[in-house]
Amino acid sequence: MISLPFADNMPALVQIRNNFPVIDVGRMRHTVTIQQQAVSGFDAGGQTVAWSDFLTDVQAAIEPVRGTDVIRAGQTTAQLFLTIGIWFQAGILPNMRVVNVSNGSMYLIQNVENVMEQDVVLLLTCIGIGSNG
Repeated sequence: MISLPFADNMPALVQIRNNFPVIDVGRMRHTVTIQQQAVSGFDAGGQTVAWSDFLTDVQAAIEPVRGTDVIRAGQTTAQLFLTIGIWFQAGILPNMRVVNVSNGSMYLIQNVENVMEQDVVLLLTCIGIGSNG
């Protein structure tokens, strides 16, 4: 059995058994919606960007990786980096976002990893946006 590293102080979210990725379903306690950007026509010289649902009622494991404080324009803000594990779904791309249905937290997808290219488990590397509270 091989464990994929996840966070230094917790067991791996995904394990490899018999050359097959296995996700810990006990951690998939969150229901999320995956959204994609929909750019509509030009309005007063600019584009209008809206978000539309790509997938709904997706079971997910949301695991924080690290948090940092960033100084921007003289103000300190917190950034949360996390990994979200879901069952494989085709078509999920970076720059889509994940919305946690229970609390409204939003996460911008930075990277999509199809574990072992087996089409079983996706690991989404994300950054928190908005209040995330």
